[in-house]
Amino acid sequence: MRLDAHEISIFERKIYSARHDPAKVGAGKSYTVSIDVASALDSLTVLYQPVVELDTGAVAGFEALARIAGADGKAVSIEPVIAEIEDDPALLDRFMRQLLRAIRDDIVPVLDRHGDVYVSVNVPPALLGKRTGRRMLEELELMPYLPRFVCEVTERQALTQEGRAALAAARENRIRVALDDFGAGHSGIVQLLGLTIDMLKMDRSQVVLVTQDAVAERLVRGILALAAFIRAHVVAEGVENAAQAYFLQAAGVDYGQGWFWSAAQPADKLSEIISRGFPDWRSKLTKRLNEI
Repeated sequence: MRLDAHEISIFERKIYSARHDPAKVGAGKSYTVSIDVASALDSLTVLYQPVVELDTGAVAGFEALARIAGADGKAVSIEPVIAEIEDDPALLDRFMRQLLRAIRDDIVPVLDRHGDVYVSVNVPPALLGKRTGRRMLEELELMPYLPRFVCEVTERQALTQEGRAALAAARENRIRVALDDFGAGHSGIVQLLGLTIDMLKMDRSQVVLVTQDAVAERLVRGILALAAFIRAHVVAEGVENAAQAYFLQAAGVDYGQGWFWSAAQPADKLSEIISRGFPDWRSKLTKRLNEI
């Protein structure tokens, strides 16, 4: 059963008050870190956030999220320093080797046990087109698992001709491609020209407004129409509350990702999350709505 807009509005007004914890909603906050990037890579760890099929609550896959130690020793997102890493070939090579090695150790056993899930990872497009990128995958024995990988094109990395060639190489290796942060920053319709895209990932900045702003609602519906035209699935990132999740599922978004279902988790939790899934995410909340 899909809820209509009126029911969503009632639910949002009566039973949910969003809490924006900066520690949890880092994507929406501005913050800086002061760290030595090369040293910080020594502390690199990878967590995995579930991507949930909205109609069933099944776990479709995980996004690999890199974490490093900040100046205070606490784990923080690598986002504030990723541009510096990408600008330094030696740092980028080291970072990607560590990231892919962690994915091999963490995810390959999960992929072997659960045949339908995938893992997505942000990879600078040009890296995929270089022999060093393929050599990394071969050395880490990841080649047989490439059909279970989704390469997310980062917003920071403009799709140059080199990047387009790299994505074509990814397709040749049966790696699926996702356009990340679609509709925000550099990501735009023009980047779809000449590309075969498997997924469009809606930016969190759009998701947080879908139940508050009519223009944002229409934008989501426009993205869904475009996705249908190019035969791509849509993933909504940064889903924080039930009202957003209900709206997105009712509108026809395929997958959701965010704190509403789960924070990013260590590798030893993934099989349990897959087995459990989130099948009751709608029914429990619908029951609460009917009790009001």
